[in-house]
Amino acid sequence: MNYQDKPTTTIAVTPGQSPRAAISPERMRRAMIIGGGSILLVIGLLVGFKVFTNQMMKSFFAANTPPPVSVNFETIKLSPVARKLTAIGSIAAIHQVTISPEISGQVRRIAFTPGAPIKKGEVIVQMNDASEQADLANARAQQKLAGLTLKRMKDLSAKGAASQAQLDQAQSQYDAATATIARTEAIIDKKLIRAPFDGVLGIRQTEVGHYLEAGKAIVMITDMAQLFVEFSLPEQARPQLDLRQAVELNVDAYPGKKFTAILAVIDPQVNTATRTIKIQAVVDNREGLLMPGMFANLAVVLPAGDERLTIPETALDYSLYGNSAYVIEDAGKDDKGQPILKAKRTTVVTGITVDGRIVIESGLKAGERIVTTGLGKLFDGAHLALNATPTLVKPDALPVP
Repeated sequence: MNYQDKPTTTIAVTPGQSPRAAISPERMRRAMIIGGGSILLVIGLLVGFKVFTNQMMKSFFAANTPPPVSVNFETIKLSPVARKLTAIGSIAAIHQVTISPEISGQVRRIAFTPGAPIKKGEVIVQMNDASEQADLANARAQQKLAGLTLKRMKDLSAKGAASQAQLDQAQSQYDAATATIARTEAIIDKKLIRAPFDGVLGIRQTEVGHYLEAGKAIVMITDMAQLFVEFSLPEQARPQLDLRQAVELNVDAYPGKKFTAILAVIDPQVNTATRTIKIQAVVDNREGLLMPGMFANLAVVLPAGDERLTIPETALDYSLYGNSAYVIEDAGKDDKGQPILKAKRTTVVTGITVDGRIVIESGLKAGERIVTTGLGKLFDGAHLALNATPTLVKPDALPVP
């Protein structure tokens, strides 16, 4: 058969239609099946790769467990909790007075050193008393003369040579002279100003030659041996207060140092504006560290209550969703027979805080071990390595730079 004898296929093309658009339905189905299969194959390869990588990552992390976190721990136990009523207050002097003259006069001598201690009765200021001394000498001379006259009248009266009226007049003159002496001596004594009690003198407010009006300040004297600590508590605290209770206090001037006072005065009435009770405690200040006017943080120590569960403040993890602690759980043993310890995050309900320890109302039990340090590195299920060194405690005194 020659080329001209081969059968030919004739495709009818309508006017305006491209020959490429005339494809049989069977070829279309075949192309769609091939395209869909290709897409499914690609998707299968992607899913398989993802599953493979996830499995490899799990195997990698399972074989690379992070090392245990070294932490301190404590076994929870019941212990009595000291109860305290906290407040803020200020320190005040028990004996403090501004020395001033009762009468006017010129300062002749200043016998004290500002800021120095002074004993009761020691001279502070001598005012000019020259005129009073002259009046005293005159009064004593008059008393002497009146005494002689009285003696003669008594002798004459005994002999009947003087009347009773003359004797009474002589007695009156003698008594008047004696009273003048006493009055003058009192004025002289007021011009010699002495310390009314033992204390420490303040800043001098006068000078030699200064004319002092009655009542003008000379210097302030303060008894520093004992001081008041004044503060207020709500009226609801009255049933828990009693005289001679201990009051702990600290001041900003000596951070970390604790002072102890004794509750001495409970005001018998409640302040109607604040509904609080004013209280005074006495603190021994023989060391001379405290000063009137200092701000003080206070705590009235109450009798110890029932035994409670407490944990250190460092063992509590604070968050917006509630407070929690990490309990140490035994998760079996490893291949070498060593115990596996894990941290379990446990939500707790807390109570008051006393001396760096927090009362636990619920969430923990006596005998459980909890993590006390290193909480920032922990998470639920973290492996632990227990540190044998004790938990850090708050020092009695803070270092002063």
